[in-house]
Amino acid sequence: MPISLDLFGREGFMKAARRASEVLKRWVSSGEPITIISHVDADGITAASIIASCLYRLEVPFRARIVPWLDRDMVEELASGPEGPIVFTDIGSSYMNLLAEGLGTREVLVLDHHPPVGKPPPGWVEVNPHNHGLDGTSDVSGAGVAYLVVREFGDEMRDLAPLAVIGALGDLQDRREDRSLGGLNEIAVEDAVGLGLVEVSKDLVFYGRETRPIHKAMAYTSSPYIPGISYQEDNAFAVLAKAGIKVKEDDRWRTVSDLSEEEKKRLLDTIAGFLASRGHSPELVNKLVGTVYTLVGEEPWTPLRDAREFASLLNACARMEKPDVGIAVCMGDRSRGLEEALSLLEEYRSRLARCFAKMQEPGVVEELGRLVVVHGGSWMSDRMVAAVASIVSSGMAGSGKVLVVYAFEEDGKHAKISARVPPEGPEIDIGALMRDLAARFSGLGGGHDVAAGARIPADSVSDFIRALGEALGKAEARKS
Repeated sequence: MPISLDLFGREGFMKAARRASEVLKRWVSSGEPITIISHVDADGITAASIIASCLYRLEVPFRARIVPWLDRDMVEELASGPEGPIVFTDIGSSYMNLLAEGLGTREVLVLDHHPPVGKPPPGWVEVNPHNHGLDGTSDVSGAGVAYLVVREFGDEMRDLAPLAVIGALGDLQDRREDRSLGGLNEIAVEDAVGLGLVEVSKDLVFYGRETRPIHKAMAYTSSPYIPGISYQEDNAFAVLAKAGIKVKEDDRWRTVSDLSEEEKKRLLDTIAGFLASRGHSPELVNKLVGTVYTLVGEEPWTPLRDAREFASLLNACARMEKPDVGIAVCMGDRSRGLEEALSLLEEYRSRLARCFAKMQEPGVVEELGRLVVVHGGSWMSDRMVAAVASIVSSGMAGSGKVLVVYAFEEDGKHAKISARVPPEGPEIDIGALMRDLAARFSGLGGGHDVAAGARIPADSVSDFIRALGEALGKAEARKS
């Protein structure tokens, strides 16, 4: 039997998206309440918001729930909950067997970009780039998958494209030349630009480049993490002084956007020297220049103006356990919801700063062979694990190490573990390794080839980390 080539590549993916759209249209016509389940990060919040916005415009009742993972108890809760269709966004594909077992008789859409594990039951529709030979870590995010499904409803949904751009940036999919988005993400970028909602340019990508004093913009930058400068304002001030850059002009704090091209070059050269003096690769400065996505409809001087900053705001809502506030902002709340989100962002930044201060203490960060381990233990909230892992790993390019960060949940019974393969790191599928090891230790795990997580019994952490190091060694041995 010949293989149908239209299953593969972009066209195959778009056929799956159109099929999912037809299913969603059928549900909409019935008027039955729809449940949205999504992942607890910026990509998951934007993905849920895209579906929610579509349903709201069509006057279809819905409920949205943001979750950190799916387990048997959660699936049983969904099964015994309100009847009606369920849409999973930015989550689901890696839990397909579990979902099929508990929800096999329900109407379900799975719109995800994580590597699939298992086949959907008859009648379900799964839209996932991995099913079509595409890369879920750089070709399209969970928000992008959701957008490409609702885009099929017609032009009236294309103004949701900026949310897909924000989600992709929040998922660190700006992996193409000049830190740009590529693959299927380009469709959302093109739609947003075409509608005059987003402008694309090239500039320094410091956090708050239009809104914060230069030294704060440098210290708040975490993608990439700048060792010695991120979360250390004093060092940022010192670097600016050495570069001969004025931080104030007529008693007004200057922002990154105020810098001349010559000042920007001096600043990058000085940062490169600062990194080299501390034993870090000066090449990291190349990641401080890239493609900027400006949301032109948002107010200047707010964190919503820059798409990366918008994503950081949503991540803060997620990590501070208020993802509903993030959804409200995505759906247009620029009053009370935005005020609360800004407050959450400040607290989130404070928590991150405390985490990085704690990491300077002896024994908190440890090199164990092929691993760099951050022992979050009980002092780090398990909600901060993924954020810390993503930030730290962005500054580990070329280290040849894999980063592991863990922390115990409040009850002390389970641990949350995040693993990251830094840029130019070992060529291994960390998602597959984490999934297999978590199952061995009576837990759940999985994710992308460069970013993954697990939830395991707390008393198994040491053995898990040891087993992960051994598995990495075996994987690298097979490749050599």
